[in-house]
Amino acid sequence: MRVNEVNEKIGRITEDTLICGIDIGKTNCCARFCDYRGMEVYKKVWFDRTKNLDVIGCNITASMYETGKNDVIIAFEPTGHYWLNVNKYFVDCGLETVLMPTQTVKQEKGSYDQQPIKSDPVDALLIARLTSQGKYVKKIERDELYQDIYSGYRLYEDIKKELNRIKNKIHVWNDKYFPEMEHVYQIDSVGIKPIYKNTLLPSDIKEMSMDEFTKLITKENPYARKASIRRIKELSEKTSGINPDKYTKKEIKYLYTRYLELENEIEEIKKELIELASQIDYVEEAVKIDGIGYMSMIGIIAETGDLNNYDHAKQVLKMSGLSLKETSSGQKKGKKHISKRGRPILRRNLKQTGIALVGKNSFFMQLHNYYITERERPLTKIISINAIIRKFVYILMALVKNKDSFDEEKAIRESCILSN
Repeated sequence: MRVNEVNEKIGRITEDTLICGIDIGKTNCCARFCDYRGMEVYKKVWFDRTKNLDVIGCNITASMYETGKNDVIIAFEPTGHYWLNVNKYFVDCGLETVLMPTQTVKQEKGSYDQQPIKSDPVDALLIARLTSQGKYVKKIERDELYQDIYSGYRLYEDIKKELNRIKNKIHVWNDKYFPEMEHVYQIDSVGIKPIYKNTLLPSDIKEMSMDEFTKLITKENPYARKASIRRIKELSEKTSGINPDKYTKKEIKYLYTRYLELENEIEEIKKELIELASQIDYVEEAVKIDGIGYMSMIGIIAETGDLNNYDHAKQVLKMSGLSLKETSSGQKKGKKHISKRGRPILRRNLKQTGIALVGKNSFFMQLHNYYITERERPLTKIISINAIIRKFVYILMALVKNKDSFDEEKAIRESCILSN
């Protein structure tokens, strides 16, 4: 974190500021109040998150009156989804809210009284005191477009997980009843569709003549390879699959029908997300870079929000957990590692983007080759990918801030690739 950013957060808390720290639960929440020095100045307040939130609103007003404060800041941990409606209430009231990272609360627990006690009132007061020290983070602000992209991408991720779950179940079905089939057809291939659609077991294929089976397969796929059809027929006659039961066919019918439904849903969501993302100018510039697709950029901005809200690429790297950390002491110089303290989905998406760039973009391919072979101290492939990601984020932020396009030849000329 840059010094100016830390100073700005600390400077936000003044003598006139009342800090309300809230430990949010599924229903019951606890609020405690302190001043800019971390001294508790008002009674603890319990309120029900699912009922009338005016209870906490009235107590905040009363505490400001009693302590003579004219400014208030409200802090809480982003606990699951429970904090969202509490945050909305305060925002609608025109009050400022900030978030306290869970990791910070864990690290500082017991720092005041040396007692590792875990309770809602203790956590609420700790959150308030940490806020007085400027250890809070600001929420990601999203306008309607970016909120739609965020929600749509979350749904896309959920459908992908469900699709993978169904695919794994189909693999299990194949392994049980026709393990040899995937040596010929993968479950997402066109050739396997008639087998699943007609719920054909190896015994069914075995009983069919070659002509009947060929006619069935080629009915929906006229270009099916005859050798593959013949191979499936041969394998069905000597399969090691277990004997089916009453629900075997119903199971594969349900699984494959659900698989097709999810594929259609995911394509529909992707199309909608791309339409939304294409309205953003820097996304249109970014996808012109070889190796960067719309879904890569959607995965990034769904987590970060509008990149125009960031002043520097380091902020994005820090949010992803890809910022570097080092443990050094005395004469010992520790190795640098990524912190992994940030948004894991953003980190995963950036890593996938880095791998795609190395495989498809000539500039990043040359840079990766330089890092792992030509550099004075060569990097491992994994560390090189992290360095590629950092370079990409800096380039991306340049596109955002300068409203410019990526020039691959210029990037090669100005990089370390040609310096040797």
